[in-house]
Amino acid sequence: MSKSVLMVFSARLDDAARAAVAAGRWPRKDFFALADVLGGEVIDDATLDGRRAWRLLRRLLGAPSAKAWLAFRRRHRCAAIFTDGEHIGLPLALLLRLSRRPPRHVTIGHLLSTPSKRAVFRWLRPQGRLDLVLVHAAEQARVAVEELGLRPEQVRLVPYQVDPAFWAPDGRPPEDLVCSAGLEYRDYATLLAAVAGLPVRVVIAAASYWSRHRRPAGDVALPANVTVTALDYVALRELYARSRFVVVPLRPVDNQAGITTVLEAMAMGKAVVVTATRGQRDVVRGRLCTASGPMGEPLGGPAAFGCTGPDAEAETGLYVPPGDPAALRAAICYLLDHPDEAVRMGAAGRRVVEQWMSLDHFVVRVVAAVRGREPEADLGRAGAARAASVL
Repeated sequence: MSKSVLMVFSARLDDAARAAVAAGRWPRKDFFALADVLGGEVIDDATLDGRRAWRLLRRLLGAPSAKAWLAFRRRHRCAAIFTDGEHIGLPLALLLRLSRRPPRHVTIGHLLSTPSKRAVFRWLRPQGRLDLVLVHAAEQARVAVEELGLRPEQVRLVPYQVDPAFWAPDGRPPEDLVCSAGLEYRDYATLLAAVAGLPVRVVIAAASYWSRHRRPAGDVALPANVTVTALDYVALRELYARSRFVVVPLRPVDNQAGITTVLEAMAMGKAVVVTATRGQRDVVRGRLCTASGPMGEPLGGPAAFGCTGPDAEAETGLYVPPGDPAALRAAICYLLDHPDEAVRMGAAGRRVVEQWMSLDHFVVRVVAAVRGREPEADLGRAGAARAASVL
């Protein structure tokens, strides 16, 4: 491309954040990696601090729409615009309808199926200024095409990412401990009911940078074996390492809620017990548990993303139905009673991350999307080293 790429991020790409990554206090971040590779102009939280008019715009419209307006004003400088979520991408797409020759616009669609966004697609018609929407869940891809009016070629299913160098096993033996983490669409009430009275400690690291859901379990009383805390990245990595496996209880939702915790756990070599929601079946492969334990053949897994061979078939955890404490209790007890199976699942999950879902893989896929080409067909099998070399 003769012109550069304009990148719009829901984060603050400042020196303090870069220093935290460089010092090993944070994992590598996708926004830094994309900015470094694409090398174009960036609009981020710090940009809005730069001028009084932009601060006023943020106050009046909110940060996402303010960033969309700035991107629209700068559209003539670039050949492509990348927005890291539909909260910015949809307002920008509407603005780009005013442009005769808009730049290529690629956005990530995290949760497109809310009533308000369905209304935007139905009545305001942003589809014509969305060249490509990247989604992380097969259900979101289906909704985008079948219900929101996007053409199949406008939607690309790509896995989310994790930094496997930061989130890595350290070889220590696990303790009699199970953990969970995050807040987005979590169903901790079901988890608390499931673990009450079990002979195992449970730690819930209920903190999420992106989440607006701030109460881990509402007014539910904590069982004696449960602790709720907030941890930084290094302390969370320590918690994962000490745990036998990781539980991700979710409310029914049709996007990839919980994916950050799922991938962090897999990168740490831990089996994952996760709720089988419509949107969270594309990463973990495992049997569905009832109150009687695991049943039937494995479901889900990364085949939806093009993963093939042993990695696609390996079991990496267990699924449970939404809102079913008896099934969740059975799944937890099963892995506590079968530690060797939990270890095998964890090792398989680590392989899937290294070969298919690393941060470097993600960057290659997004860069290819922004530049208007397909990622290399053998990218998944090549592993992180090959992904880095493509960059």
